[in-house]
Amino acid sequence: MRKMTVREKINAVSFHGTARLDPRCKLIMLMILGLISFFINGDIPYLMLMLGVTIFVCFGSASRWGIKMLAFYIVISYLNTCLQYVSVPVVSLLMGIFGVTILKMIPIITLARWVLKSTYMDELTVALERAGMPLTVIIPFAVMFRYIPTLGIEYKMIRNTMKIRGVNDTFLKVIMHPFTTVEYILVPLLMRCLKVSDELAASGTTRGMERENKRYCLIKVEFGFKEYAAILVLGIYVVLLFLLDRSSVGQYAFWR
Repeated sequence: MRKMTVREKINAVSFHGTARLDPRCKLIMLMILGLISFFINGDIPYLMLMLGVTIFVCFGSASRWGIKMLAFYIVISYLNTCLQYVSVPVVSLLMGIFGVTILKMIPIITLARWVLKSTYMDELTVALERAGMPLTVIIPFAVMFRYIPTLGIEYKMIRNTMKIRGVNDTFLKVIMHPFTTVEYILVPLLMRCLKVSDELAASGTTRGMERENKRYCLIKVEFGFKEYAAILVLGIYVVLLFLLDRSSVGQYAFWR
């Protein structure tokens, strides 16, 4: 029986489907999504955009995350519609703006978290290097890319410590006692962030990120046919969404 090579073992347990797209393709798609999400205003076109992001993420080994965010989008859309029938001076306006901002950010957050979870660090650095970016851009970007998921881990550790000490950070307590929230959560989080940033920078240095030699990756990094096809499909989908948004269908109030 033939033994599997290291490359074959990594490919066997790594992400599949759309998650195996080149990191450069993922970043391009994320930037395009970030732009178009604020130019589409209709309920149905934006729902179609969210459905497209959900399907794309589900085919990239993150079906649970995609479905969860789609359900969250539907709930926020209904709540935002209900707020339009509540007339409270200033408060209704602020809550309406806040609700619309959340709706605009949900597709971006859905795709951004998927990109963070489905992209390996060595794969990202090799892809950026082949794109012609200098090390002065690659190293801070790689540290930031690894730094964002670490924030969630640090926040969970702080919450676990608070529970051990009998302190809970429920939503009501955050609203009623904002200064206590700053003292118990934000201050420890900022202190940990400063330390973690130094640790990540030192980790990148020990791994030879500052060397100017050509880098390689065990996972094949190539901007090939599937990446061009994905961007082409995205471009067609964006054009269709803009046409739908400018038509009578785009003016239909779906959530009312």
